[in-house]
Amino acid sequence: MAALLARRSTEEASSSVLPSPGSEDGEDTVKVVAREEELPMVFLCAGCKRAVGDTLDWEANEEKTRCLFLRSVSPTVAVDKEQKLSSWPGERGCVLETLFCSGCKMTLGSIYRCTPRHLDYKRDLYCLSIDCLESYTLGSAEQKADVDEEPLTLESQAILEESLEKAEATLKALEHRLSLVESGLASLPNND
Repeated sequence: MAALLARRSTEEASSSVLPSPGSEDGEDTVKVVAREEELPMVFLCAGCKRAVGDTLDWEANEEKTRCLFLRSVSPTVAVDKEQKLSSWPGERGCVLETLFCSGCKMTLGSIYRCTPRHLDYKRDLYCLSIDCLESYTLGSAEQKADVDEEPLTLESQAILEESLEKAEATLKALEHRLSLVESGLASLPNND
C-alpha cells in the first residue's frame, strides 16, 4: 500500500502538488490526483477485505500522515459520532470522528468535522490510513479464462433444439408410463 502513495504522488503529469496553507518549508504538501490515466482501484479493509472505497472518489493523499482523502466511501465504513480532538502535531483545534469497518470493527481513519483555516482542505473528507487498507486494481487480473467452446451458430442451435425436442418427447412418454403404473397401483386392494 505504501507503493500506492509513492506511485500516486510521483505522477507529475497527472497530479499537481499543493502546499498546505500555513506550511513554511513546503514539507506539508497535498497531492491532488487527476482521475483520467490509471485504471480504477478499489480500497479494501485490511482486516476483513470488504470494499471501503475507490479511486473514483479520490481527492488527495498526504504522505506525512500516510493518509488518502476520499469524497465518499462505501456503506461498509461506519462513522463513530463521538467527536474527538486530534492528537496529531500541527492539527491543534481539529475535531474528528473515527471511521471504522462495520464488518471487523477495525479503525480505518477519521473524518475532519472542524479544522483551522490552514487545514480546511481536509474538512468533511474521509481520511483513510493506508496502513489499514489493501487495494485491488480493476483490470489487473493476469489469468484469463480459456474458452475453447465453439460459438453458437444457427446450425448448432438447430441441432441443440432437435436434441431438446427428442428429450422432451422421451420425458412425456416416461411420464405417461409412470401415470399408468401409479393408476394400476391405486386400483389394487389395500393390504392393511
